[in-house]
Amino acid sequence: MRVIFNLKLITTVLMVVMVCGACKTKGSGSTSTVVGNSSSASAPFKPSSDARKDLGDALHKLSNAFPYRVTETTTTSAGGQAANETTRVLDFAAADRYRVKLTGGDGGEVELITIGDKNYSKEDGKWTEEPNAQKQNQKVDVEKNLADAIKDVTYAGPETINGVSCFVYNYTIQMAGYAGTGKTCVRASDGMPIQSDSEFKYKNVESKSHVGYEYKADVKVEAPM
Repeated sequence: MRVIFNLKLITTVLMVVMVCGACKTKGSGSTSTVVGNSSSASAPFKPSSDARKDLGDALHKLSNAFPYRVTETTTTSAGGQAANETTRVLDFAAADRYRVKLTGGDGGEVELITIGDKNYSKEDGKWTEEPNAQKQNQKVDVEKNLADAIKDVTYAGPETINGVSCFVYNYTIQMAGYAGTGKTCVRASDGMPIQSDSEFKYKNVESKSHVGYEYKADVKVEAPM
């Protein structure tokens, strides 16, 4: 199922930046950004002389930030047609326990749940357990994908997001035929990403995406059946 495949890919590679709207086609401009009160990280963050490493370290911290929620809004347009807006909410209870819910757009509402080696998808109100015989071969190294996709990282200076002090990093992204630019804000108090914005183009399709990260969210991911 094409939609479910896209959700899986986004959940993996976009955990941070792509989440930032990278991977596919998504939301424009401003949506409310969710800023967590605190996270598992502790040391205050200060930019170094290596912008790429700074951003990589911030993304790496997501691997220990559970539970957290990512909310992404994307606006997509193609060939002069009216913009199409979708919202994706990703709830991460653990590295192998998460839920992705997509609303809006032409596909209606779609939901995906992964718990260990079990995958469930919901479309048209019906849950289906996805086959996972090739699960091991389909595993993707999140950090490697991000490292391969993110190019030309530069530090852009300090910024305040919803009253939270952070540092801004700009970059270009190239992945699976998509190319664009991105901006990620890293929280000064602990080095966690709190917001990302991106613009992408694929052939004649253009998209803008806004992503907010919420740490210590009330996340519960259970099997649907």
